Parts: sequence; C-alpha cells; structure tokens
Amino acid sequence: MKPLLIVIFAIITIAVIGGITTPSIFAHDPGFDIKTTKDILKFCEFFYDEYLMVGEKTLKEQHPSFPNLRACIILYNHVAWKSTHPGRDIVLIAEIEKYLGNSIDIKGRHIKNSEVIPAWMKNDAKLWVKNQITDTLFVQGIRSMIKEQILKPSTFDINKNCHENEICLVKSNFIKYSYSDIYGKKITQKYIVESIKGNEIFVKTEKISRDGKELSSIIIDKHGSISENEKCCIMNEFIFPIPMKVGNSITSDLKIIGDTTHNFKDKIYHVWIAQNFEKQDTVIIDKNTGIVFSKDHKETGITNKWSKIVLQETDVLEKNYITNEAKIPKWFKTITMWLGDGLISESEYLKAIENLLERGIIRV
Repeated sequence: MKPLLIVIFAIITIAVIGGITTPSIFAHDPGFDIKTTKDILKFCEFFYDEYLMVGEKTLKEQHPSFPNLRACIILYNHVAWKSTHPGRDIVLIAEIEKYLGNSIDIKGRHIKNSEVIPAWMKNDAKLWVKNQITDTLFVQGIRSMIKEQILKPSTFDINKNCHENEICLVKSNFIKYSYSDIYGKKITQKYIVESIKGNEIFVKTEKISRDGKELSSIIIDKHGSISENEKCCIMNEFIFPIPMKVGNSITSDLKIIGDTTHNFKDKIYHVWIAQNFEKQDTVIIDKNTGIVFSKDHKETGITNKWSKIVLQETDVLEKNYITNEAKIPKWFKTITMWLGDGLISESEYLKAIENLLERGIIRV
C-alpha cells in the first residue's frame, strides 16, 4: 500500500473509532487556569484539533464541565480564526468579551463550592429566558455547577451516566422481594449486584425460606432479562429499561396500560401499570428507575405458582441517574425570570434547581 493511502486509511480509522467510542481519546484537561480573555483564546486553541475531529456536538458532550467551549464554537466559525493577520488575537478576544462579558464573569466560571450563582450562569440564564441559547446549552451550565459543587443535590450522582433503554444498576445495588403463593407459602429473595462487565450484570441471589438460606447467582443483560434456564419461581424481570410510555410492550406478553401513584415506605412514587394479554399478571413499575414494586398473578389452574411478589427493600430508588436525554420543563423559565428580576434570591433559585434534580423533573 502506498504511503499516502496508508495515512488516509489511518485518519479514516481514527475518525470512525473516535465517533463511536465514549469517552473519546481526546477526553483531556487543558491544565491551566482560565482567568482572562487571553486564557479563553488559549483554551479554545487547545481544543481546536478535537473540534475538527469529532464535531461540535460530541465536543460539548465529551467536556460538560467546560462551559467556555460555547465561546470556542463561536470563535471556530469566526472569519478571523484561521487568519494570519497580526491583529487576529485582538479581534477574537473582542468576540470573546462580547459573548461572555467581562473578565470577572470569565474567572467566575471556575469558582468552586460557591454559595451564590456564578456571573456566567446568570448571563446564561438571561440568554435562555430570551431563547437566545438552547435548553441543551443551559443544561450544560447546570451540569457544570454540579461538577463544581455549586449545586449539591442529594441522591444525585454526576459521575453516573446511564444510557436510555438500558437498566441502570451499579455494583453493590440490592433489591429484596417477598414471594407468596396461593397456599400461603412465602420466601424472600434478595438480588445484589456483584459486578458489571460489558452488557452483563452479575447478580448474587439470597433466597430465604422454611428450608433455610440458599445462595445462587444469575446474569442479567442490560435490558433486564434473566437467562431462560432460571427457576420458574423467580420473576424474570425485576427492573426494566426506562423511559416507558403507555402502549409500550416491555416483554413478549407485558404491555404498559396506564399510570398511577404507589406508596412505598411512606413515600409516593409515580408508577406505570403493566398487564399481560390474558390480564392474569399486573406489574407496578417505578417510572424513574424501572424497578418493579409488585407483581400480582391471578391463578386460573391447579399449578402451584407465586401469586404475589412485593418489593421489601432496595437502594436503587434513592438514585437519580443521568441519562443521555436532557430535560427541563418550559415553566422553569418563569422561575429563572424571577431570578433576573430579583423576585427570588440566588440561594432560593439554587435550592429550586436541586429539588427539581432530586425529583427527576430536571434531567441533565
């Protein structure tokens, strides 16, 4: 193969791999402080090669904790960016100041553990209310404040990234159920995540009955399915991929037919109701995590089957995982407008965001 063709092939291969792999090979940190407009320009030059390789969307996704990348995108598309004129830097710095504001705003983008809203976020909020930046860009600002611990929502893991349409579990998560049949026989079954390797989740099970304690293990795929050779008395799905909606078929014979609320340990959860085609099985599923609260089976034959499965304990419900889909309700613009008009304090606004994150109303 000719040298030129080898180089072209290598470039194409790197581009394809870079477009598929997450995080990318460019997931790096510039390693210097951003305090002035000149630093911003240096920062943008640092990321330019990555921008050319992966594009705007992937660049922002790879580096959510760097809100200044928004200014970089503007510079990359500016007529002066590729210029060799001596005044090139002056022109680009003026463009940075036009977009980001003064040096106080810029330095404020790297304040950690602050009790007030950074000036750059206030500026983003004003632009968002006026529809001058997208929801996605505004959400990136919220994510940056979480990363820098300006926002500290409880039960929220900024480092956990779960993909939609896959179940979201981490090592040591547990889910415990009680099972009872039509004759009053009862057991408890606890599922504990031991490890996760690729698409497989390795789960240890602890079954307790009148016969004592029985340990075993199962392997679940990212869609929540347990291999078919498991015993009949263990429910094949105890957590489902989210999101769901009415009409979705979540297994070959289970379909979402509606939604309601469910009380678990004195807390109200929003849930989906699923039934099989014969309407023998009714399953209650948490909307936020996909975990099964209960399953009822109406026995019609003489076969001894489990008729009631009820969730007893879990630590999965207390986690709000990040998904690929950002979500922010339109009405939150009104609250953001109140902030700009001085009708609510900065601390009240931050607490409002934290509360909405914890409840899953805002997803970042």
